[in-house]
Amino acid sequence: MVATVRADEIGYDALVARLSGQTIPNGAGVGVSQVEAPGATALVYGPDQTLAEFAGKTFVAQSGVPVVSGHATTVAQSFYSNTNSIASGVALIYLWEVNSFISSSLRYGAGSAVPPIAPLTTAMKVYNHSWIGGFSGTVPTAGDNEVLRRADFAMNRDDTLAVVGMNNGATSTTYPMMAMGYHSLSVGIMDGGHSHGTLPTGADGAGRMKPEIVAPGAFTSFSTPVVGSVAAILFQTAATHPSLSTNTNADEPVVIRAALLAGARHRTGWTNNPASSGALRGVTTSPLDRTYGADVVNVDRSHRILTGAERNGTATSAAAVISPPAAWDFEVLPSAATRYWRIRSSATIPELSIVATWNRSQTTAIATPTVADINLTLYRVNASGGLDVLEGDAGAAFYASGNVASRSTVDNIEHIYLTGLASGEYVIEAKRIGTATTGAAFSIGWIMPALPGDLNLDGVVDGIDLAQVLSGWGGSTGGDANGDGVVDGVDLAFVLSNWG
Repeated sequence: MVATVRADEIGYDALVARLSGQTIPNGAGVGVSQVEAPGATALVYGPDQTLAEFAGKTFVAQSGVPVVSGHATTVAQSFYSNTNSIASGVALIYLWEVNSFISSSLRYGAGSAVPPIAPLTTAMKVYNHSWIGGFSGTVPTAGDNEVLRRADFAMNRDDTLAVVGMNNGATSTTYPMMAMGYHSLSVGIMDGGHSHGTLPTGADGAGRMKPEIVAPGAFTSFSTPVVGSVAAILFQTAATHPSLSTNTNADEPVVIRAALLAGARHRTGWTNNPASSGALRGVTTSPLDRTYGADVVNVDRSHRILTGAERNGTATSAAAVISPPAAWDFEVLPSAATRYWRIRSSATIPELSIVATWNRSQTTAIATPTVADINLTLYRVNASGGLDVLEGDAGAAFYASGNVASRSTVDNIEHIYLTGLASGEYVIEAKRIGTATTGAAFSIGWIMPALPGDLNLDGVVDGIDLAQVLSGWGGSTGGDANGDGVVDGVDLAFVLSNWG
Protein backbone atom coordinates (compact mmCIF):
# COMPACT_ATOMS: atom_id res chain seq x y z
CA MET A 1 0.00 0.00 0.00
CA VAL A 2 1.14 3.54 -0.69
CA ALA A 3 2.56 5.53 2.23
CA THR A 4 -0.21 6.75 4.55
CA VAL A 5 0.24 10.48 4.04
CA ARG A 6 0.38 10.12 0.27
CA ALA A 7 -2.66 7.80 0.26
CA ASP A 8 -4.64 10.47 2.06
CA GLU A 9 -3.35 13.29 -0.15
CA ILE A 10 -4.40 11.62 -3.41
CA GLY A 11 -7.77 10.30 -2.21
CA TYR A 12 -6.79 6.64 -1.89
CA ASP A 13 -7.93 6.32 1.72
CA ALA A 14 -11.28 7.79 0.69
CA LEU A 15 -11.55 5.33 -2.21
CA VAL A 16 -10.88 2.36 0.09
CA ALA A 17 -13.43 3.60 2.61
CA ARG A 18 -16.08 4.21 -0.05
CA LEU A 19 -15.57 0.79 -1.66
CA SER A 20 -15.52 -1.03 1.70
CA GLY A 21 -16.33 -4.69 1.15
CA GLN A 22 -15.63 -4.47 -2.58
CA THR A 23 -12.51 -5.26 -4.58
CA ILE A 24 -10.25 -2.22 -4.58
CA PRO A 25 -8.82 -1.54 -8.06
CA ASN A 26 -5.02 -1.71 -8.18
CA GLY A 27 -4.12 -1.49 -11.87
CA ALA A 28 -4.28 -5.24 -12.50
CA GLY A 29 -4.30 -6.13 -16.20
CA VAL A 30 -2.91 -2.74 -17.23
CA GLY A 31 0.45 -2.65 -19.00
CA VAL A 32 2.74 0.35 -18.52
CA SER A 33 5.93 1.74 -20.03
CA GLN A 34 8.65 3.47 -18.05
CA VAL A 35 10.83 5.77 -20.16
CA GLU A 36 14.03 6.87 -18.43
CA ALA A 37 16.95 9.16 -19.18
CA PRO A 38 20.25 7.23 -19.16
CA GLY A 39 22.71 7.37 -16.30
CA ALA A 40 26.47 7.08 -16.73
CA THR A 41 25.90 4.95 -19.84
CA ALA A 42 22.93 4.34 -22.12
CA LEU A 43 22.18 1.06 -20.36
CA VAL A 44 21.71 2.65 -16.92
CA TYR A 45 17.96 3.04 -17.23
CA GLY A 46 16.20 0.24 -15.31
CA PRO A 47 14.76 -0.20 -11.82
CA ASP A 48 16.29 -2.70 -9.42
CA GLN A 49 14.29 -5.79 -10.35
CA THR A 50 15.77 -7.81 -7.46
CA LEU A 51 13.83 -5.85 -4.83
CA ALA A 52 11.01 -7.73 -3.12
CA GLU A 53 8.56 -4.93 -3.90
CA PHE A 54 8.85 -5.83 -7.60
CA ALA A 55 8.31 -9.56 -7.12
CA GLY A 56 5.91 -11.02 -9.66
CA LYS A 57 6.45 -8.20 -12.16
CA THR A 58 7.40 -8.92 -15.76
CA PHE A 59 9.91 -6.45 -17.17
CA VAL A 60 10.41 -6.25 -20.93
CA ALA A 61 13.55 -4.30 -21.82
CA GLN A 62 13.34 -2.37 -25.10
CA SER A 63 16.71 -0.60 -25.10
CA GLY A 64 19.17 -3.34 -24.24
CA VAL A 65 19.70 -5.22 -20.97
CA PRO A 66 19.25 -2.46 -18.38
CA VAL A 67 21.70 -1.62 -15.61
CA VAL A 68 20.13 -0.50 -12.33
CA SER A 69 19.33 3.21 -12.06
CA GLY A 70 18.49 4.69 -8.66
CA HIS A 71 16.23 7.23 -10.36
CA ALA A 72 14.35 4.54 -12.26
CA THR A 73 13.94 2.52 -9.06
CA THR A 74 12.39 5.45 -7.19
CA VAL A 75 10.06 6.18 -10.11
CA ALA A 76 9.01 2.53 -10.17
CA GLN A 77 8.26 2.56 -6.45
CA SER A 78 5.58 5.23 -6.91
CA PHE A 79 4.37 3.81 -10.23
CA TYR A 80 3.76 0.08 -9.66
CA SER A 81 5.58 -1.23 -6.55
CA ASN A 82 3.86 -3.97 -4.54
CA THR A 83 4.34 -2.02 -1.32
CA ASN A 84 4.66 1.68 -2.20
CA SER A 85 2.18 2.26 -5.03
CA ILE A 86 -1.60 2.26 -5.21
CA ALA A 87 -1.21 0.48 -8.58
CA SER A 88 0.48 -2.60 -7.09
CA GLY A 89 -1.51 -4.84 -9.46
CA VAL A 90 0.42 -3.62 -12.51
CA ALA A 91 2.50 -6.63 -13.52
CA LEU A 92 3.72 -5.88 -17.07
CA ILE A 93 6.29 -3.13 -17.50
CA TYR A 94 8.11 -2.18 -20.70
CA LEU A 95 11.40 -0.36 -20.09
CA TRP A 96 12.78 2.25 -22.49
CA GLU A 97 15.85 4.45 -22.49
CA VAL A 98 14.72 7.85 -23.77
CA ASN A 99 16.95 8.17 -26.84
CA SER A 100 16.00 4.68 -27.91
CA PHE A 101 12.33 5.53 -27.32
CA ILE A 102 12.51 8.64 -29.51
CA SER A 103 14.32 6.89 -32.36
CA SER A 104 12.94 3.34 -32.21
CA SER A 105 9.43 3.79 -30.79
CA LEU A 106 8.43 7.24 -32.05
CA ARG A 107 10.69 6.88 -35.11
CA TYR A 108 11.73 10.50 -35.04
CA GLY A 109 13.22 11.69 -38.33
CA ALA A 110 11.88 8.78 -40.40
CA GLY A 111 9.51 10.93 -42.46
CA SER A 112 5.75 11.30 -42.73
CA ALA A 113 5.26 7.84 -44.25
CA VAL A 114 6.73 6.12 -41.16
CA PRO A 115 4.51 6.32 -38.07
CA PRO A 116 5.53 5.38 -34.52
CA ILE A 117 5.56 1.67 -33.79
CA ALA A 118 2.42 0.23 -32.24
CA PRO A 119 2.61 -1.08 -28.66
CA LEU A 120 3.75 -4.69 -28.48
CA THR A 121 0.70 -5.54 -26.36
CA THR A 122 -2.89 -4.29 -26.34
CA ALA A 123 -2.63 -4.15 -22.54
CA MET A 124 -0.31 -1.13 -22.83
CA LYS A 125 -2.08 1.96 -21.49
CA VAL A 126 0.17 4.30 -19.47
CA TYR A 127 3.59 5.73 -20.38
CA ASN A 128 5.63 7.46 -17.67
CA HIS A 129 8.18 10.10 -18.72
CA SER A 130 10.11 11.30 -15.66
CA TRP A 131 12.70 13.14 -17.72
CA ILE A 132 13.07 16.48 -19.48
CA GLY A 133 14.88 17.49 -22.65
CA GLY A 134 15.00 19.47 -25.84
CA PHE A 135 17.09 19.62 -28.98
CA SER A 136 18.03 23.20 -28.18
CA GLY A 137 17.67 23.29 -24.42
CA THR A 138 14.48 25.02 -23.31
CA VAL A 139 13.83 26.68 -26.68
CA PRO A 140 11.22 24.74 -28.72
CA THR A 141 12.43 23.66 -32.16
CA ALA A 142 10.87 21.96 -35.17
CA GLY A 143 12.51 18.74 -34.00
CA ASP A 144 10.89 19.00 -30.57
CA ASN A 145 7.53 19.62 -32.19
CA GLU A 146 7.96 16.56 -34.39
CA VAL A 147 8.68 14.36 -31.37
CA LEU A 148 5.58 15.68 -29.61
CA ARG A 149 3.42 15.28 -32.72
CA ARG A 150 4.59 11.70 -33.07
CA ALA A 151 3.82 11.03 -29.40
CA ASP A 152 0.35 12.60 -29.74
CA PHE A 153 -0.29 10.64 -32.94
CA ALA A 154 0.63 7.40 -31.18
CA MET A 155 -1.55 8.14 -28.15
CA ASN A 156 -4.52 8.93 -30.36
CA ARG A 157 -4.02 5.82 -32.50
CA ASP A 158 -3.19 3.38 -29.70
CA ASP A 159 -5.51 4.61 -26.92
CA THR A 160 -2.63 5.25 -24.53
CA LEU A 161 -1.89 8.07 -22.12
CA ALA A 162 1.49 9.59 -21.27
CA VAL A 163 2.18 11.31 -17.96
CA VAL A 164 5.20 13.62 -18.13
CA GLY A 165 7.19 15.60 -15.61
CA MET A 166 7.76 19.34 -15.61
CA ASN A 167 11.17 20.88 -14.96
CA ASN A 168 12.02 21.22 -11.26
CA GLY A 169 12.23 24.67 -9.70
CA ALA A 170 9.47 27.25 -9.37
CA THR A 171 11.45 29.79 -11.44
CA SER A 172 12.79 27.32 -13.99
CA THR A 173 11.90 27.15 -17.67
CA THR A 174 9.85 24.34 -19.17
CA TYR A 175 11.69 21.97 -21.52
CA PRO A 176 9.83 21.04 -24.72
CA MET A 177 10.01 17.26 -24.25
CA MET A 178 7.72 15.91 -23.13
CA ALA A 179 5.83 18.59 -21.21
CA MET A 180 4.62 20.59 -24.21
CA GLY A 181 2.42 17.85 -25.69
CA TYR A 182 -1.33 18.08 -26.19
CA HIS A 183 -2.53 14.55 -25.44
CA SER A 184 -0.34 13.87 -22.41
CA LEU A 185 -0.72 15.15 -18.85
CA SER A 186 2.16 17.28 -17.58
CA VAL A 187 2.74 16.93 -13.84
CA GLY A 188 4.11 19.25 -11.19
CA ILE A 189 4.50 18.89 -7.41
CA MET A 190 2.10 20.03 -4.71
CA ASP A 191 4.28 22.85 -3.35
CA GLY A 192 4.59 24.50 -6.76
CA GLY A 193 8.31 23.83 -7.11
CA HIS A 194 8.19 23.25 -10.87
CA SER A 195 8.23 25.24 -14.10
CA HIS A 196 4.81 26.58 -15.00
CA GLY A 197 2.93 29.14 -17.05
CA THR A 198 2.21 29.41 -20.77
CA LEU A 199 4.16 27.83 -23.60
CA PRO A 200 6.48 30.14 -25.59
CA THR A 201 6.56 31.05 -29.24
CA GLY A 202 7.94 28.20 -31.31
CA ALA A 203 6.00 25.51 -29.50
CA ASP A 204 2.94 23.98 -31.09
CA GLY A 205 0.06 25.76 -29.38
CA ALA A 206 2.04 28.63 -27.89
CA GLY A 207 0.14 30.15 -24.98
CA ARG A 208 -1.24 26.86 -23.64
CA MET A 209 -1.05 26.38 -19.86
CA LYS A 210 1.25 23.90 -18.13
CA PRO A 211 1.21 21.85 -15.95
CA GLU A 212 -2.23 20.24 -16.05
CA ILE A 213 -2.08 18.53 -12.64
CA VAL A 214 0.12 18.10 -9.56
CA ALA A 215 0.85 15.27 -7.12
CA PRO A 216 2.91 14.62 -3.99
CA GLY A 217 6.63 14.03 -4.47
CA ALA A 218 9.97 15.60 -3.63
CA PHE A 219 10.62 16.19 -7.34
CA THR A 220 8.50 16.03 -10.48
CA SER A 221 10.21 12.76 -11.42
CA PHE A 222 8.46 11.16 -8.47
CA SER A 223 5.12 13.01 -8.58
CA THR A 224 4.64 12.01 -12.22
CA PRO A 225 4.37 8.24 -11.55
CA VAL A 226 1.84 8.96 -8.79
CA VAL A 227 -0.45 10.34 -11.50
CA GLY A 228 0.49 7.34 -13.66
CA SER A 229 -0.61 4.97 -10.89
CA VAL A 230 -4.00 6.71 -10.67
CA ALA A 231 -4.36 6.49 -14.46
CA ALA A 232 -3.62 2.74 -14.30
CA ILE A 233 -6.39 2.28 -11.72
CA LEU A 234 -8.83 4.20 -13.93
CA PHE A 235 -7.93 2.15 -17.01
CA GLN A 236 -8.48 -1.05 -15.01
CA THR A 237 -11.82 0.30 -13.77
CA ALA A 238 -12.89 1.11 -17.35
CA ALA A 239 -12.13 -2.48 -18.39
CA THR A 240 -13.71 -4.30 -15.44
CA HIS A 241 -16.43 -2.25 -13.74
CA PRO A 242 -19.94 -3.61 -14.50
CA SER A 243 -21.22 -0.24 -15.72
CA LEU A 244 -18.20 0.32 -18.00
CA SER A 245 -16.76 -2.97 -19.25
CA THR A 246 -19.04 -3.17 -22.32
CA ASN A 247 -18.65 0.52 -23.20
CA THR A 248 -15.80 0.98 -25.67
CA ASN A 249 -15.70 4.70 -24.87
CA ALA A 250 -14.81 4.16 -21.22
CA ASP A 251 -11.10 3.52 -21.80
CA GLU A 252 -10.60 6.32 -24.30
CA PRO A 253 -7.57 8.21 -22.96
CA VAL A 254 -9.39 11.50 -23.41
CA VAL A 255 -12.09 10.15 -21.05
CA ILE A 256 -9.45 9.13 -18.49
CA ARG A 257 -7.85 12.56 -18.88
CA ALA A 258 -11.18 14.34 -18.27
CA ALA A 259 -11.82 12.20 -15.17
CA LEU A 260 -8.33 12.93 -13.81
CA LEU A 261 -8.62 16.69 -14.33
CA ALA A 262 -12.24 17.17 -13.24
CA GLY A 263 -11.59 14.96 -10.22
CA ALA A 264 -8.54 16.90 -9.02
CA ARG A 265 -8.76 18.26 -5.47
CA HIS A 266 -8.80 22.05 -5.59
CA ARG A 267 -7.06 23.56 -2.57
CA THR A 268 -7.69 26.94 -0.97
CA GLY A 269 -6.25 29.66 -3.18
CA TRP A 270 -6.69 27.75 -6.44
CA THR A 271 -7.90 30.01 -9.24
CA ASN A 272 -8.18 30.14 -13.00
CA ASN A 273 -8.53 33.91 -12.74
CA PRO A 274 -12.03 34.70 -14.03
CA ALA A 275 -13.10 38.30 -14.39
CA SER A 276 -14.33 39.56 -11.00
CA SER A 277 -16.77 42.23 -12.14
CA GLY A 278 -18.64 43.61 -15.11
CA ALA A 279 -20.34 41.88 -18.01
CA LEU A 280 -17.73 39.11 -18.11
CA ARG A 281 -17.71 38.37 -14.38
CA GLY A 282 -17.19 34.62 -13.97
CA VAL A 283 -15.61 34.16 -17.43
CA THR A 284 -12.03 32.97 -17.85
CA THR A 285 -9.83 32.53 -20.90
CA SER A 286 -7.22 30.63 -18.84
CA PRO A 287 -8.84 27.36 -17.77
CA LEU A 288 -6.22 26.23 -15.22
CA ASP A 289 -4.38 27.65 -12.25
CA ARG A 290 -1.15 29.15 -13.53
CA THR A 291 0.98 27.13 -11.08
CA TYR A 292 -1.06 24.06 -10.13
CA GLY A 293 -3.13 23.27 -13.22
CA ALA A 294 -6.30 21.49 -12.10
CA ASP A 295 -4.51 20.89 -8.76
CA VAL A 296 -3.94 17.66 -6.78
CA VAL A 297 -4.72 14.32 -8.43
CA ASN A 298 -7.47 12.47 -6.51
CA VAL A 299 -8.18 8.83 -7.31
CA ASP A 300 -11.45 8.68 -5.35
CA ARG A 301 -13.04 11.66 -7.08
CA SER A 302 -11.82 10.55 -10.52
CA HIS A 303 -13.10 7.01 -9.86
CA ARG A 304 -16.50 8.45 -8.92
CA ILE A 305 -16.63 10.34 -12.22
CA LEU A 306 -15.68 7.29 -14.27
CA THR A 307 -18.09 4.89 -12.53
CA GLY A 308 -20.88 7.46 -12.81
CA ALA A 309 -20.94 6.09 -16.37
CA GLU A 310 -21.40 7.80 -19.70
CA ARG A 311 -24.27 10.28 -19.95
CA ASN A 312 -24.98 11.30 -23.52
CA GLY A 313 -25.20 14.97 -24.31
CA THR A 314 -28.13 16.32 -26.30
CA ALA A 315 -28.32 18.73 -29.21
CA THR A 316 -30.78 20.99 -27.36
CA SER A 317 -30.85 22.02 -23.72
CA ALA A 318 -34.55 21.12 -23.43
CA ALA A 319 -33.80 17.49 -24.31
CA ALA A 320 -31.14 17.06 -21.62
CA VAL A 321 -32.18 14.83 -18.72
CA ILE A 322 -30.93 14.97 -15.15
CA SER A 323 -27.47 13.40 -14.87
CA PRO A 324 -25.80 12.03 -11.71
CA PRO A 325 -23.59 14.34 -9.65
CA ALA A 326 -20.47 12.60 -11.01
CA ALA A 327 -20.32 11.30 -14.59
CA TRP A 328 -18.77 11.80 -18.04
CA ASP A 329 -19.45 11.72 -21.75
CA PHE A 330 -17.47 11.05 -24.93
CA GLU A 331 -18.68 12.74 -28.09
CA VAL A 332 -17.57 13.59 -31.60
CA LEU A 333 -18.53 17.23 -31.98
CA PRO A 334 -19.15 18.42 -35.55
CA SER A 335 -18.39 21.92 -36.76
CA ALA A 336 -20.36 24.64 -34.89
CA ALA A 337 -22.24 21.97 -32.89
CA THR A 338 -23.35 22.18 -29.26
CA ARG A 339 -24.03 19.54 -26.57
CA TYR A 340 -25.91 19.90 -23.29
CA TRP A 341 -26.08 18.04 -19.95
CA ARG A 342 -28.38 18.78 -16.99
CA ILE A 343 -27.63 18.53 -13.26
CA ARG A 344 -29.56 19.61 -10.18
CA SER A 345 -29.47 19.70 -6.40
CA SER A 346 -32.12 20.61 -3.84
CA ALA A 347 -29.35 21.84 -1.51
CA THR A 348 -26.48 24.28 -1.95
CA ILE A 349 -23.68 22.66 -3.97
CA PRO A 350 -20.42 23.09 -2.01
CA GLU A 351 -18.27 22.66 -5.14
CA LEU A 352 -18.76 21.79 -8.78
CA SER A 353 -15.89 20.84 -11.11
CA ILE A 354 -16.36 20.39 -14.86
CA VAL A 355 -13.64 19.69 -17.43
CA ALA A 356 -13.83 19.27 -21.19
CA THR A 357 -10.72 18.07 -23.03
CA TRP A 358 -9.95 16.88 -26.55
CA ASN A 359 -7.13 15.77 -28.85
CA ARG A 360 -5.70 17.52 -31.85
CA SER A 361 -6.22 15.99 -35.32
CA GLN A 362 -3.32 14.75 -37.49
CA THR A 363 -3.36 13.16 -40.94
CA THR A 364 0.19 11.80 -40.45
CA ALA A 365 2.57 11.54 -37.53
CA ILE A 366 4.37 14.76 -38.47
CA ALA A 367 1.74 16.76 -40.38
CA THR A 368 0.73 20.13 -38.94
CA PRO A 369 -2.19 19.26 -36.65
CA THR A 370 -5.50 21.07 -36.33
CA VAL A 371 -7.04 21.79 -32.95
CA ALA A 372 -10.72 22.37 -32.27
CA ASP A 373 -11.91 25.31 -30.17
CA ILE A 374 -14.59 24.28 -27.68
CA ASN A 375 -16.13 26.59 -25.06
CA LEU A 376 -17.67 25.48 -21.78
CA THR A 377 -20.54 27.40 -20.12
CA LEU A 378 -22.90 26.80 -17.19
CA TYR A 379 -26.49 28.11 -17.22
CA ARG A 380 -29.20 28.18 -14.54
CA VAL A 381 -32.64 26.83 -15.41
CA ASN A 382 -35.30 29.39 -14.47
CA ALA A 383 -38.88 28.85 -13.30
CA SER A 384 -40.14 28.92 -16.89
CA GLY A 385 -37.69 26.23 -18.01
CA GLY A 386 -35.49 28.67 -19.90
CA LEU A 387 -31.78 29.25 -19.36
CA ASP A 388 -30.46 32.20 -17.38
CA VAL A 389 -26.91 33.40 -18.11
CA LEU A 390 -24.71 33.33 -15.00
CA GLU A 391 -21.85 35.43 -16.34
CA GLY A 392 -21.88 39.08 -15.40
CA ASP A 393 -22.58 40.80 -12.10
CA ALA A 394 -26.14 39.46 -11.90
CA GLY A 395 -24.85 35.91 -11.65
CA ALA A 396 -23.02 36.68 -8.41
CA ALA A 397 -26.18 35.92 -6.45
CA PHE A 398 -25.94 32.23 -7.37
CA TYR A 399 -22.37 31.24 -6.44
CA ALA A 400 -19.72 32.15 -3.90
CA SER A 401 -16.61 31.94 -6.05
CA GLY A 402 -15.21 30.53 -9.27
CA ASN A 403 -16.06 30.70 -12.95
CA VAL A 404 -19.19 29.90 -14.95
CA ALA A 405 -17.56 29.93 -18.40
CA SER A 406 -14.19 28.78 -19.76
CA ARG A 407 -13.19 30.15 -23.18
CA SER A 408 -9.54 29.61 -24.02
CA THR A 409 -8.66 30.01 -27.68
CA VAL A 410 -5.48 27.91 -27.48
CA ASP A 411 -5.83 25.20 -24.82
CA ASN A 412 -7.40 21.80 -25.48
CA ILE A 413 -8.88 21.96 -21.98
CA GLU A 414 -11.74 24.03 -20.60
CA HIS A 415 -12.52 24.05 -16.88
CA ILE A 416 -15.39 25.38 -14.76
CA TYR A 417 -14.90 25.33 -11.00
CA LEU A 418 -17.43 26.81 -8.56
CA THR A 419 -17.98 26.88 -4.82
CA GLY A 420 -21.22 27.67 -3.00
CA LEU A 421 -23.47 27.15 -6.02
CA ALA A 422 -27.13 27.81 -5.15
CA SER A 423 -29.56 24.91 -5.12
CA GLY A 424 -31.46 24.44 -8.35
CA GLU A 425 -31.19 23.02 -11.83
CA TYR A 426 -28.32 23.80 -14.18
CA VAL A 427 -27.33 23.06 -17.77
CA ILE A 428 -23.75 22.48 -18.93
CA GLU A 429 -23.02 23.57 -22.50
CA ALA A 430 -20.05 22.52 -24.66
CA LYS A 431 -19.99 24.55 -27.87
CA ARG A 432 -17.60 24.15 -30.76
CA ILE A 433 -16.44 27.45 -32.22
CA GLY A 434 -15.69 27.93 -35.91
CA THR A 435 -16.63 26.19 -39.14
CA ALA A 436 -13.98 23.45 -39.44
CA THR A 437 -15.47 20.38 -41.11
CA THR A 438 -13.62 17.64 -39.21
CA GLY A 439 -15.46 16.20 -36.22
CA ALA A 440 -13.63 16.67 -32.92
CA ALA A 441 -13.64 13.81 -30.41
CA PHE A 442 -13.80 15.20 -26.90
CA SER A 443 -14.72 14.16 -23.39
CA ILE A 444 -16.38 15.98 -20.53
CA GLY A 445 -16.37 14.99 -16.88
CA TRP A 446 -18.01 16.60 -13.86
CA ILE A 447 -18.32 16.06 -10.13
CA MET A 448 -20.19 17.58 -7.22
CA PRO A 449 -21.05 16.04 -3.84
CA ALA A 450 -24.02 13.67 -3.87
CA LEU A 451 -26.95 14.56 -1.60
CA PRO A 452 -27.18 12.25 1.44
CA GLY A 453 -30.08 9.88 0.84
CA ASP A 454 -30.32 10.57 -2.91
CA LEU A 455 -30.09 6.96 -3.99
CA ASN A 456 -31.02 7.47 -7.64
CA LEU A 457 -28.72 10.51 -7.91
CA ASP A 458 -31.31 12.83 -9.45
CA GLY A 459 -30.57 15.72 -7.11
CA VAL A 460 -33.62 15.30 -4.86
CA VAL A 461 -34.33 13.03 -1.87
CA ASP A 462 -37.91 11.92 -2.45
CA GLY A 463 -40.31 9.01 -2.87
CA ILE A 464 -38.16 7.36 -5.52
CA ASP A 465 -35.34 7.01 -3.01
CA LEU A 466 -37.74 5.76 -0.34
CA ALA A 467 -39.05 3.13 -2.77
CA GLN A 468 -35.48 1.91 -3.34
CA VAL A 469 -35.00 1.38 0.39
CA LEU A 470 -38.29 -0.48 0.75
CA SER A 471 -37.75 -2.66 -2.32
CA GLY A 472 -34.23 -3.56 -1.19
CA TRP A 473 -35.16 -4.18 2.46
CA GLY A 474 -33.07 -6.89 4.09
CA GLY A 475 -30.60 -7.03 1.20
CA SER A 476 -27.20 -5.47 0.75
CA THR A 477 -27.71 -3.31 -2.35
CA GLY A 478 -30.37 -1.23 -4.05
CA GLY A 479 -31.28 0.85 -1.02
CA ASP A 480 -28.19 1.00 1.18
CA ALA A 481 -28.27 4.73 1.81
CA ASN A 482 -25.57 4.86 4.48
CA GLY A 483 -23.20 2.38 2.83
CA ASP A 484 -22.98 -0.13 5.69
CA GLY A 485 -23.77 -3.14 3.49
CA VAL A 486 -27.33 -3.80 4.69
CA VAL A 487 -30.68 -2.21 3.84
CA ASP A 488 -32.57 -1.68 7.07
CA GLY A 489 -34.19 0.87 9.35
CA VAL A 490 -31.03 2.95 9.49
CA ASP A 491 -31.30 3.56 5.73
CA LEU A 492 -34.99 4.38 6.07
CA ALA A 493 -34.21 6.94 8.77
CA PHE A 494 -31.33 8.30 6.69
CA VAL A 495 -33.58 8.96 3.68
CA LEU A 496 -36.39 10.45 5.79
CA SER A 497 -34.03 12.73 7.69
CA ASN A 498 -32.77 14.19 4.40
CA TRP A 499 -36.22 14.33 2.75
CA GLY A 500 -36.73 17.13 0.26
